[in-house]
Amino acid sequence: MSKELKIGLIAAFLIALLIWGINFLKGKNILQNTQHYYALYNEIGGLEEASPVYLNGYEVGMVENIRLTGTNMKKLLVRFTMQKDLKIPKNSESIIFNADLMGTKAIKLRFTNQNQYYSPGDTIPSDLEASVTEQIYTEIQPIKSRAQNVLSALDSVMMIFDSNTRQNLRQSVANLNATTNTLRSSSQNLEQLLKANNKRISRILANADSISANLKNNNKAISNSLQNVSSITDSLSKANLAQTLYHLEQTLASADTLVAGIRSGKGSLGKMATDDSLYIQLNKTTSNLNALLEDMKQNPGRYINISVFGKNK
Repeated sequence: MSKELKIGLIAAFLIALLIWGINFLKGKNILQNTQHYYALYNEIGGLEEASPVYLNGYEVGMVENIRLTGTNMKKLLVRFTMQKDLKIPKNSESIIFNADLMGTKAIKLRFTNQNQYYSPGDTIPSDLEASVTEQIYTEIQPIKSRAQNVLSALDSVMMIFDSNTRQNLRQSVANLNATTNTLRSSSQNLEQLLKANNKRISRILANADSISANLKNNNKAISNSLQNVSSITDSLSKANLAQTLYHLEQTLASADTLVAGIRSGKGSLGKMATDDSLYIQLNKTTSNLNALLEDMKQNPGRYINISVFGKNK
């Protein structure tokens, strides 16, 4: 092979490589078996040549050429290439959308379920999604309207509080302070009532001791129940002690809050503390409970019926 022929072959190869490289940079791959379609848009939103074409999020082609067309050159004709083996069903759409948050444009194909297909070179129906700025503006508009409604309602509420209303509010606060003082005195009366009935409570505890003695005499009958309780106790011993102490601390804090609420007159207990009938009812309850315990002490068979071997016939 002569030197001139070698130089000619190398030059032809370099020219072909240069042509292929230029087309590749433009988004054209002359070595790939592809087919092209068209889409006509009024606005492309910044779509560029070599932009990708997606189908269900997968890249199946790219934009090959964009040019002005139509009356007064107001339309934009986009030519894009696709894989040779991919067919586009009738009434499908080529939609320009935002490929990322920076607003980079690309085309996505939305296929239909029809069994008829476009031929290569046909024009596909097109559409353009809103830009990122327009989408954000659309999302903000309802929030803006709600904020304006809230501000208007707040202005209306502030107009209601005239001088008479403010005076009524001050009077309500004064009445609330008086009620608090009343509940505080009622709480003190309740403490005195408990002290006055201390002897009766001691008597009740003594009767409870006698009931415990009667239960002790039936120890064999409840041994099986105690064994079941022991198994439950074993399970509790394996529980997380730190978590249990934490919950106990929370419970004590809630109890402190409840007691503070009663002293301040909140809730049903606070209201009951101001009623003088509580003293009378407590005296009656104490007397009835004392009589009941005395009867249980004298006749335990009426209240406690424990069988070791089953139910009594």
